Amino acid sequence: MPVLVLALLGALSACSGDDPEPTTDPGLPSQAALKSYFAAITSGDADDAAKARSDVAAEGSPAAGYAAFVGASDEAVSASGQDAEADADPVDVEEVDGGFKACVAGGQCVTWTELKGEDGRLVDFTISGVPLSESLVDLTAQAPIESPGLYRVQPGWAYQLPSGVLDVVVTVTASDIPLSPKPGTYIESDKILKGSDDFPHPTTIEAGTSSPVVLTFPDSKGVKLDGQITFELRLGDQGTESIGFGLADPAAS
Repeated sequence: MPVLVLALLGALSACSGDDPEPTTDPGLPSQAALKSYFAAITSGDADDAAKARSDVAAEGSPAAGYAAFVGASDEAVSASGQDAEADADPVDVEEVDGGFKACVAGGQCVTWTELKGEDGRLVDFTISGVPLSESLVDLTAQAPIESPGLYRVQPGWAYQLPSGVLDVVVTVTASDIPLSPKPGTYIESDKILKGSDDFPHPTTIEAGTSSPVVLTFPDSKGVKLDGQITFELRLGDQGTESIGFGLADPAAS
């Protein structure tokens, strides 16, 4: 499994050899469709994640948002030049009691359980016992931050991993000059988190192009998802400008 996929999925647990009990929620799609969703989000391929979102997840649901988040993160990794290792072992998604798991070398597994569905579509599930609805924030309804002729920044998704890492996806569009995103800062109440220097992003977003950027904040356990993000954009040779927005879902207001 690609390293980024492990990071996105969060916590790992030991695999079990017990015979699985199938999911029981009557609103869910078929086991085959569910398996295809989890195979897609572990593939490291943004197109696969987009297909899982359209074919399996309920529109506007946490499951759809998570597939969008994973797909944008895959795009950011690809744009950074850190493509998944060509020689990585394939990931097998298997059924477990009430859900699915994907195992990596060494016998560690990511497990998704407590699957919820509606009208034959996947709506929500848990990772390490935490529902997506409690760890994923949809920022796509926020207005973009923009400066004509320079940049447009559209907030996308914020996801707090069970491991304690906060990832925030934004899409940055360069207008007439190239842009270079820098690590961010997250402020929530009296807590200040410094963003990692090693975050998935292209070194330069060329004029007339767009790219997702994943702002990464380690050690976010206990931090609420209602704080403020700021990060710097280098504007070609014209200096830098600070970009800021809150982790508020306008639809939830």
